Amino acid sequence: MNRTLRWVIIIPPAMYGFPVRLQASTAHCKPGFSRARRGYTTTCRIPAISDPQVYTVGWICAIPTELAAARTFLDEHHPAPKTVQRNDNNTYTLGKMGEHNVVIAVMPKREYGIAAAATVARDLAHSFPNIRIGLMVGVGGGAPSYRHDIRLGDIVIGTRDAGKGGVIQYDYGKAIQNQAFVETGSLNQPPQVLLNAVAGLETEYMMQGPELDSKVQAALVRWKRLQKTHSRPAASTDRLYKSDFIHPLDSSAACSQACHANAANIVSRHDRRKDEDNPAIHYGLIGSANQVMKNAEIRDKISAEKGILCFEMEAAGLMNHFPCLVIRGICDYSDSHKNKEWQGFAAMVAAAYAKDLLLQIPPNGIKTEKPVLEVLSSVQQDIRQLNQAANETKTAVQTMQSDQTVLLVDLQRGVQDLKLGKAEDPSIARNPHFLVPFPSDPDFVDRSDIWTWMERQYAGPESRFALVGLGGFGYVALAAVRDLHLHSSSKSQMAIRFAHEVHATSPKTSIFWVHGRTKAAFEESYRSIADVLALPRRHDPNINVLALVCDWLQREDVSPWLMIVDNADDFEMLFSKNSSENGVRIPTVLYLPKTNNGKILFTSRSWDAAEKLTGNGKTVHQVPTMEQAQALLLLQKKLGHDVDEDAALRLVEALEYIPLAINQAAAYINKRSPRVAIQSYLDEFQKSEKRKGTLLRSDRGDIRRYEGVSNSVLVTWQVTFEQIKREQPRAANLLSLMSYFHAQNIPEYMLHDYNSRFTDTEGNDDDDDEISDNGDFEDDLDVLRGYSLITMTAMSGFCEMHSLVQFCTKVWISEFGCPDRWKNLFLQSASRHFPSGVFETWEQCQMLMPHVQPLLNKEPPAESDRLKWSELLTNASRYLRMLGDYSRAEGFIQEAVRIRTESLGEKHPSTLMSMDNLASTFWNQGRWKEAEELGVRVMETRKRVLGEEHRDTITSMANLALTFCDRGRWKEAEELGVRVVEMRKRLLGEEHPSTLTSMANLASTFWNQGRWKEAEELGVRVVEMRKRVLKEEHPHTLMSMGNLALTYRNQGRWKEAEELQTKELDICLKVLGEEHPSTLTSMSNLASTYKSQGRLKEAEELGVRVMETSLRVLGEEHPLTLTSMGNLALTYSYQGRWKEAEELEVRVIEMSSTVLGKEHPDTLTSMANLASTFGNQGRWKEAEELEVRVMETRKRVLGEEHPDTLTSMHNLAFTWKDQERWKDATQLLQDCVRRRENVLGVDHPDTLSSASALSDWKPEFSENGYTFP
Repeated sequence: MNRTLRWVIIIPPAMYGFPVRLQASTAHCKPGFSRARRGYTTTCRIPAISDPQVYTVGWICAIPTELAAARTFLDEHHPAPKTVQRNDNNTYTLGKMGEHNVVIAVMPKREYGIAAAATVARDLAHSFPNIRIGLMVGVGGGAPSYRHDIRLGDIVIGTRDAGKGGVIQYDYGKAIQNQAFVETGSLNQPPQVLLNAVAGLETEYMMQGPELDSKVQAALVRWKRLQKTHSRPAASTDRLYKSDFIHPLDSSAACSQACHANAANIVSRHDRRKDEDNPAIHYGLIGSANQVMKNAEIRDKISAEKGILCFEMEAAGLMNHFPCLVIRGICDYSDSHKNKEWQGFAAMVAAAYAKDLLLQIPPNGIKTEKPVLEVLSSVQQDIRQLNQAANETKTAVQTMQSDQTVLLVDLQRGVQDLKLGKAEDPSIARNPHFLVPFPSDPDFVDRSDIWTWMERQYAGPESRFALVGLGGFGYVALAAVRDLHLHSSSKSQMAIRFAHEVHATSPKTSIFWVHGRTKAAFEESYRSIADVLALPRRHDPNINVLALVCDWLQREDVSPWLMIVDNADDFEMLFSKNSSENGVRIPTVLYLPKTNNGKILFTSRSWDAAEKLTGNGKTVHQVPTMEQAQALLLLQKKLGHDVDEDAALRLVEALEYIPLAINQAAAYINKRSPRVAIQSYLDEFQKSEKRKGTLLRSDRGDIRRYEGVSNSVLVTWQVTFEQIKREQPRAANLLSLMSYFHAQNIPEYMLHDYNSRFTDTEGNDDDDDEISDNGDFEDDLDVLRGYSLITMTAMSGFCEMHSLVQFCTKVWISEFGCPDRWKNLFLQSASRHFPSGVFETWEQCQMLMPHVQPLLNKEPPAESDRLKWSELLTNASRYLRMLGDYSRAEGFIQEAVRIRTESLGEKHPSTLMSMDNLASTFWNQGRWKEAEELGVRVMETRKRVLGEEHRDTITSMANLALTFCDRGRWKEAEELGVRVVEMRKRLLGEEHPSTLTSMANLASTFWNQGRWKEAEELGVRVVEMRKRVLKEEHPHTLMSMGNLALTYRNQGRWKEAEELQTKELDICLKVLGEEHPSTLTSMSNLASTYKSQGRLKEAEELGVRVMETSLRVLGEEHPLTLTSMGNLALTYSYQGRWKEAEELEVRVIEMSSTVLGKEHPDTLTSMANLASTFGNQGRWKEAEELEVRVMETRKRVLGEEHPDTLTSMHNLAFTWKDQERWKDATQLLQDCVRRRENVLGVDHPDTLSSASALSDWKPEFSENGYTFP
């Protein structure tokens, strides 16, 4: 006989009533009360789909291990294709994943590498001409580093990085010979639909967790033969050896025996925490060659240079044949310790990810992509046409720029005789000169990509190129071919190093340094050049020295030269007409020479200025922060001694790999050593905001910075902030507001009020507030982006900042601005934009939580702000409650109730709404007494203040009815529930979500009373309407499906129940995640259905999983946890594991009596189950005492004909029979059969079981001298 506990997810009370969530628990039955044992088989529907034209997804594997993994995740298996292209020798597996028809091809056995992959891909594309997207799915070797904690079983997704499409082809042979990376090609970027799916899946995993391990386990349950080869190996077998430790060449032993003895050779890594994804997913570049990478030192070098995360042998073969996404499960570490122990599991997780990816893509999304064959042919033609057009355009633009510059300068000067005469000493002017005021830094740190770019620009056809970045961001770009001393600090430091390097390698080239920050500095630099060149008339007070130098450097007979214009930031100084020649106003920029004989390198904080100075954005390089390894090396060099590497890594991470900040920290530590070390500096830095500001303000001289220019991060960046404030005040306002958000994923829609004025003291908006229009907003974003203060994210409509930039902005505001204004505006925006927390807004809530979290934790001082804060608290609490985070939800809503009670009074509708939400939070935690007391108080107040038929009053009535139901007071629950349904139908209509919730709750009340026919009729109506109104994936629709499934189950319709529960659970896992209370309820109910069908092993596995998760997430005393423990105890009883069952049942009874009460229906069920366990062990006296007590209490509390009462009668009859009390047992069971026939029907399994037992007893009783009446 089945009985039930209930579980719920609550809709915000201000909008809807609570929907009931039922939770199943089964009362154990005595021997003789048997259930039909049903077989369990799974079949795949095999449609007649063998036409190659219907397949749109191509999936390529390299080895049979990968193919086996891929096949386990097919939802359908299709017959082999009827026809393929001539000479196509591939073997294909066809099937369906989600809504997509997929063709899987595997490379021929013992054929590996690029050529084999290319052949398979080419033939697949021709035999299946409608393939539109491709996946290369399998295993690869990881490249772990400080930045990427890659473990065995993790996944690497080949995505675009550093301008590469996801996969780089390289020459392995040359890498072995000289350890140099020789790139020979790169994979085209995957189709856009796949990139969109990757982004969408990354977001879904971020919110819900990937659960890939669980999906692999589920697949292996279906394919048991693969469990030996494809299950996750023990964590102890994941060993990362140090790069210089090589597997013994003469050893035939396995690596675990040959290499594991000396722990000193193993890299120590922390165990992954429960809150970390395992397996983890990494996004970046994959290296592909024709040989296996098995050299750890070369692996590390190539990975550091190119950012490669994984090495493999096939993907590059798809470059020109099969544009695709490459997905690799990590099975080894690309070193000499390779083995195949992790290969099967790595293949499984890669396939699981690939399936999840396909499920992100709607079928019509794939149809928008062109077939692969068509794409390849059109791309080749487009490339030829684009190359031709680009060459023609480039030539034309260069000619126009040159002509326009010469013409403009000549016209503006209006002088015919500006050409210079001969120099005082032509030999001096034509000799090479080195005019750079700074020495090279001996601590320069290698960064080959920027250095290579600078060399390429210097050697290329363009005459101007630029480095752009925020002050102190310098990447330290010099690398590579030469044995250089290494260091980094800023763009200027890179330019200094570049100047010295050009001077050393090209001694006949003149090099001139120009200070570009101010007009006066610019002119002074030109005077220095005129002096060193000994130009005629340079001392003439009437001569324009800017024109003098410019014209000389444009002469064709001067030696080659390089000019470096440093800090070319001031747009107005460079481009406004602030210089005069013969009465004509001329922009400073026109005095920059332009000739084929010279080059100009600019450094600037402003992208806009750099782009205009160079005339071409392609010759501007954005200088970001350092990589982790480079930042660590810089710190080590600056400190000049061995360092604690772990502490150093933590420090450079805290400093966000910004060179100037690292230099500043090193200078501070060196000055105060040995009293201050890396860890103590880091402790101080993280101690408080005030202390962090002090450290970032500290200034120690640097001979490679201008005299009077600070070496402090704070002061350096505040120069930029002030410049923006002067040039574009609106942009400075925008930066100020952004500084109060979390640094990552700042939503643009919350920023548009940045130019509004204060609200007045009463909190009312000023009608004259100036809200910037979209054009102004985009312009201001461009300003901040141009100064490298913000970057745009991959997600449209979001931007981000470095947290140190954000911190320094706040300090600047506190010293020179109005911090209260921006705090107020940020709170206004947060309270206005944070959604209500209903299901449809979860994604937005999840995105905004990091931004509003600091606001939630600190009460603002102003009264008007406190009310806005209470609104934010209420919405955030509702969202957390919907997620099942009840503890945090309660804390926030308690504060909202306090604020609103103090400010508005207890009778105000807003206060009552917060109180109702608090009652809901109590209810979600199973604290039904507190929920009832507060719920009654809110309902009565709303009746008086708002009226009985006000929407909020009805909501209170609905919530109170639900609390009655959970306390076992079903008559009161039914009466109040019927009233709510009638009022909502009349006021809102039958299909309104609130009405549907009330109907669902009433159906649950019927169900708890054992009135399953009425519960089913109402439940079916609710499911159908919710599917139509809310859609199938809405949590309330899922609840209705689960409740209807339990109604089927309680009527013995187990197959229908299982089908509906399985469907519900699949959607819950996808939408809510495994740890959500609703998902746990679904799992528990499905486990009970397995138990009802005799599938005890499946019931146990699922029951253990539910109980462990409930204990961890909800706590031991939560009603759902108690239910899961009771259900698992029943499974143990069904398996004959009486001792384990008894221990768990005793524990449940003790907690249920305390939490729910001794006469609560759930407590009585737990007692009945324990009595059955006593009986099954032959402890008849203990069983009888407990069963009599349960039966009598149920008669009084539930009624004599309640199904649970009848179960008690059935079980007590068996106990009396076992004690040979024939007459008592017969009379009680006969009464039970009559009542079950009347209540459940003659065909119900429980009725049949009792009747069958009565019939079976007759012969036994007759033998013992008892005659049935």
